[in-house]
Order: sequence, then C-alpha cells, then structure tokens
Amino acid sequence: MRAKYKSFLAFAVSFLLAGCGYTTRGFLNPKYRTIYVAPVENKINITKETEEYSKYRSFPALIEDNFTSKIISRFNLDGNLRTTNEQSADLILKCVINDFVRDAIDYDDNDQVQKYRLKLNFTYTLLDSQGRVIKTRTITADENYNLTGAYAKSEDSALLDLLDDAGRRIVESIVERW
Repeated sequence: MRAKYKSFLAFAVSFLLAGCGYTTRGFLNPKYRTIYVAPVENKINITKETEEYSKYRSFPALIEDNFTSKIISRFNLDGNLRTTNEQSADLILKCVINDFVRDAIDYDDNDQVQKYRLKLNFTYTLLDSQGRVIKTRTITADENYNLTGAYAKSEDSALLDLLDDAGRRIVESIVERW
C-alpha cells in the first residue's frame, strides 16, 4: 500500500512540476531581445476617388504618429521585446499605412447612419540589425462603433481602439507563431 502511495505521490508531484507547457514567452529566437519601431509612414492616396460626393479622401490627422505610439505601447505591454533606439536594436520594424476607410454599416428607418466601421490596412516589414528581411505582412484591422444607444462612442475613441487593435495584431504576428 505504501509503495502505491509513494509512486502516486511521485507521479503527482512530477505532473504538477511539469505543468502543461504553457508560457507567456513568445516563439522568438532568443537572440532577439530588442526592437526599434521606425516612425510609421502614411501612404494613403488621398486623390483616389472612392466617394461620389467628395473629390478627395480624408483620414484622421497624425494617424501615423498615433499608430507609432500604439505599436510601441503594445511592445512595452507585451514584454517579449524591449523597445530601443535603431543603433542598438536586434530587430527593426517598419510599417506603412496603405489605406484608411470609414464605411456606414447600419442605418435607421430614416436612412440615418447608426453604425460605422473603420478599417486600417497596413504593411509591416521586420528586419534584423543587418537589414535582412525576416517577415513582411499586410494586415487589415477594423473597429465598429455606434453613434447612438448604450454602446455609442465617438469616432476619436473608435480610432484609438482601432490603432490599439492594429498594434496588438503586429505584436502578436511577430511574437507568436500561430
């Protein structure tokens, strides 16, 4: 009886110590510890005709600066890579905003807009310290927001949520394997 108890206890302790293998550490190569986030470039073509009532497209002012800040904040929050200057970085992240769209997606009975969707399309390139491309990816992030009701929020608030989501998608794409 004691032998069974000891073997069960040894098995239980080893099982608890081994755990399930989950870790909050990403799947990065251990030699990459720091990242430099270059200022985001805005390459939105404002002369592209997309609206029948407007000659030019519009997008939020300083969207690229706010996006850069959100990406840096997301890396700092994640903790797998420490943000630093370009000279001492193991990795360099370059990001380009390709498009920003605001679409009406819900109307009331009087054809008044009740809900909008913001979409941000961007491409990032991850380089090592020698300038070799490690990864390039194009991503579209979106955020819906209501103009009325219990879940109403301003376009500025929705834009900040959109940029935060886009920053999260970049960090997860770089740090996580799946």
